[in-house]
Amino acid sequence: MGNDQILSRIETMLPKLTLSEQKVAEFVLGSPDRVVSMSVQEMAAHSLSSSASVVRFCRSIGLKGFPELKVTLSADLAQEQKSGYYDLHKNENTAELVDKMLSNAMQSLRDTVGQLDVGQIEEIARCLHKAPAIFAYGIGASSLVAEDISQKWLRMGKNAYAFLDTHVLTMSMAAAPPGSVFIGISYSAQTREVLQLTKFARQSGLTTISFTGFGRSELSELSDYNLFTALAPEAKVRSTATASKHSQFFIIDTLYYIYASMNIDSSIDHIAKTRKAIEELKRIESEH
Repeated sequence: MGNDQILSRIETMLPKLTLSEQKVAEFVLGSPDRVVSMSVQEMAAHSLSSSASVVRFCRSIGLKGFPELKVTLSADLAQEQKSGYYDLHKNENTAELVDKMLSNAMQSLRDTVGQLDVGQIEEIARCLHKAPAIFAYGIGASSLVAEDISQKWLRMGKNAYAFLDTHVLTMSMAAAPPGSVFIGISYSAQTREVLQLTKFARQSGLTTISFTGFGRSELSELSDYNLFTALAPEAKVRSTATASKHSQFFIIDTLYYIYASMNIDSSIDHIAKTRKAIEELKRIESEH
């Protein structure tokens, strides 16, 4: 894990924590500079919790333990103040709106990179490299991410699909060759259809990958591998949902380039062939 925007992560994960873990989280958010010099016992006493709660809190936010929390907090405090997330308001000044959207996008990308598990994304790239077929599914805005996955890996010569019809997708996965992969996309990790299709994919012998906002969930537990983006605070006008899409596309781009670098000569060859095919199609269309 690189230098993380850990305070932002704790703030956005606060509602998902247990009551005892929330006590620890609230103390960290209120006095991060004090936490870096405390022992786990002192932390427990000041947050009116227990040493076990402190350790569970650290693990719930994706850290190995209290020492890693102190190290990550120190790195976070040493960085410039984060830009933060902003919602939209009535009759927003256009210049201010542009600044807010830029801030949301940048903050989401920083937080996403901070919690990125490099080892996990490399394993996923290797898994996709071996897969005879790749299926990606999401609803609403997540369907755009699924379509992006399909298009990128089609260019690499893979059988990659982003069916919107769940019946067609189910039939395709049932007949998929061994080693095929299903990627379920749900920022909330609670989309019913994505959960159902992930369960079916597991039953059918497919390797399952979840692509969600950061944190443990039923979907992440069901999946063999997990891709996470940062969780942004809920916004009244859902401006942060726009920011989350930037992070999702960033993760897919990163995964795509890792995948391509595994066999760069073959990747370049596939891209050249698909580009040539599109150019030929445009030539034929221009003649009619």
